[in-house]
Amino acid sequence: MQNILIAGIIPQQRIQQLLQTIDQMLAVTLTVYTPAVHRSDWPADVTVLTGDLSDRGGLTAAAIDQDIILAQLDSKALVAQTQSLIAVLNAQPTTRLMLASPDSILSITQSQVKWYQQRRQRQQLAAIRMMERQLRHSQLDFTLIEGTTAATTAIYTRAMQHDWLTAMPTRRALSLLDYLTVDVSWPLVA
Repeated sequence: MQNILIAGIIPQQRIQQLLQTIDQMLAVTLTVYTPAVHRSDWPADVTVLTGDLSDRGGLTAAAIDQDIILAQLDSKALVAQTQSLIAVLNAQPTTRLMLASPDSILSITQSQVKWYQQRRQRQQLAAIRMMERQLRHSQLDFTLIEGTTAATTAIYTRAMQHDWLTAMPTRRALSLLDYLTVDVSWPLVA
């Protein structure tokens, strides 16, 4: 039996894809940890716990006995959510963590901004770099997917720690759903 926790806010179209993939898998128990306003996005037969990714107490309770945690980070709270996940998973070293961030260094630097938006852009870049730094210095088994398009997606894993500054290029945009379609012990390559 494999226990999977999906944490964060998952878009409605992705929920159906995730549920179809999980239905095809054998011996999987799915738990969802999402804010209360998104509880109704999930079907009634799925165990849904409500809470925010930056709430360490709620996340700790949700992460008990989970083999895999698929976390969709919010671009407005990257650092707080990453700190929370690291703190919770340090107590559970056997849990594998997959994170997805909607923004990447490439997606932010490639977008044209007006002069009055430059400060916000620098803040976003600083948050991404801080999140990467926190993960790099953690002792977690993690995979981080940054970006939502093939041109801006970068993948970082614990195994790539020494090559951290060069992200793995991808030919297509990857999402958390990709991790459910491959064997978990096999590292995902694009």
